[in-house]
Amino acid sequence: LYSSPTIILKNPQLPENIGMSARAMLNYGFIDLRIVKPKVRWPNKKSIASSAGALNIINNTTKIYNFFDDALEGIDVLFATSVRNRDLEKFVISPKDAVRKINTKYKNAKIGFLFGPEKAGLKNRDLSEANYIIQIPSNQRFGSLNLAMAVNTECYEFFINRIKKTNNNQDTISKFVDKKKITLFKNYLIEILYEINYFNRENNDSKLETNVRNIFSRTMFTEKELLMLYGVIKGLKNYKNK
Repeated sequence: LYSSPTIILKNPQLPENIGMSARAMLNYGFIDLRIVKPKVRWPNKKSIASSAGALNIINNTTKIYNFFDDALEGIDVLFATSVRNRDLEKFVISPKDAVRKINTKYKNAKIGFLFGPEKAGLKNRDLSEANYIIQIPSNQRFGSLNLAMAVNTECYEFFINRIKKTNNNQDTISKFVDKKKITLFKNYLIEILYEINYFNRENNDSKLETNVRNIFSRTMFTEKELLMLYGVIKGLKNYKNK
């Protein structure tokens, strides 16, 4: 069967939610937990207690990161959960459709499911790194789910809808670069765009910057293609500086 996807919790605020998320993960066979800059210092007793023993089991595979970009290392396809689209041109799908897409297109991929902080959720900058946005169907008048409940929903859908690997019609996903390398490329591109005054720091072009990042998150790149893009950008920069 599949290796289980990675669960990424970005800036979780309540340690109890980390513990309950870990409990939900282990219920459905997930063991790869990555936590980005939690509000409460890690490790902590509240998370461990609310995990009902789950964190004791997956402690060796749980990683803490200070920077979001570092938590994307090794991830081929990133699904971000959000109750809102936040004005980004993204593929928005349900949890069931996300698993269906994994089964049909990304059988060999390392999948990441990204969840934001409890109070405000993921920001546009975070969502711009994702290939897809997952929206969990819920009451339109009160659609904000508890973090651990959202994790539970996605893990459950993956668990009951996963299928056995076969050797037929599988994408050769291993040839594609992971999300961290794509993010490093986008950081390089954004810096060049500031250097050539396409962006203006004084005008605070953060929204335009996020939209540019988003373009490169919607496509899967091979190592060769990424190197070619680096070459193109360096060539254009050198040409402008002549």
